[in-house]
Amino acid sequence: MTIKKFKTIYFIYNADGGLLNEIKYWINKNLLKKNTKCELCDISHSKIFVRSEWLEFIKELKKEYKVEVLHRNEIPGRFLEKNYAFPCVIGETEDDLTEIINSISFSCFTKTEGVKELREMLFEKVV
Repeated sequence: MTIKKFKTIYFIYNADGGLLNEIKYWINKNLLKKNTKCELCDISHSKIFVRSEWLEFIKELKKEYKVEVLHRNEIPGRFLEKNYAFPCVIGETEDDLTEIINSISFSCFTKTEGVKELREMLFEKVV
C-alpha cells in the first residue's frame, strides 16, 4: 500500500447521531437485546460512558491530523457516493477519500483491547 498523507481522518459509526438516536440505540442494544451492532461504538464507549483510552487516542491523533468522529446520518454526500460499509475509518488527502480500516476489520477487534488494536492497525497504515 502506498503511504498517503492524510489531512483528515474520519471515524464513522454504524449508528445515527443525536440524543434521541443515541438513546434509542442504547435501549435497543442493552435492554431489548436487538441485533444492533456498531463495533466502533463498542470500542469507543462502555455501556454508558466514553472510554478514556478512546479520548486519549483521538487527542494523540489530533497532534498530527484533523480528526472527525461522525455518525452515519452526519456524513457528507461525497462519502455516500463511495458506498462504504460502516463502521469504518476514512482518510482524506488533498484530492481523494481512502478507506483505511473497513467494517470487516472492526469485527476482529475486542471490546477490552479495541482502542489499542484500532490504534495499532491505524498507525500501521498511515505512518
